[in-house]
Amino acid sequence: KERFKVFEDFLFFLNTRLEEDFLQKDIHKFDSFDVVRIGMYINDLIGYNSGFTSMYLSEFSQDYICDLNTPKTMTILNGMSQINTTTDKVLLFLNKELKIHTDSHLKMQLEKAIYNFKKFKLGQKQINQLNTLQSKLKECTNE
Repeated sequence: KERFKVFEDFLFFLNTRLEEDFLQKDIHKFDSFDVVRIGMYINDLIGYNSGFTSMYLSEFSQDYICDLNTPKTMTILNGMSQINTTTDKVLLFLNKELKIHTDSHLKMQLEKAIYNFKKFKLGQKQINQLNTLQSKLKECTNE
């Protein structure tokens, strides 16, 4: 339980920062610093998401999962489900920047960033795990 609590607090922090620092911001007001920070948040969220969902699905019985059905947990899961939307916004920004710049070195850096951000998207397995978790938590409220 202690390990889960620390994990949950950290994921809540990352989700909150991502939401406040990026998702509420107009894409036309991005700068390169935003993109770097977003990349760090998403990378951490994806990594911790894997551990979080594994912990939920493998270590906890359905009865205990229901004890964890809190607004904080729902916020975390909702934030994780927005990772692909966030990544798509960043890719849109980077592709826009790629079209307006002529410097070959800068274009190369932007292409590298685009390549790396494409890797940040959640895979089908991770999406399925999130959906499974959300379904299990919904079962708790239906009982």
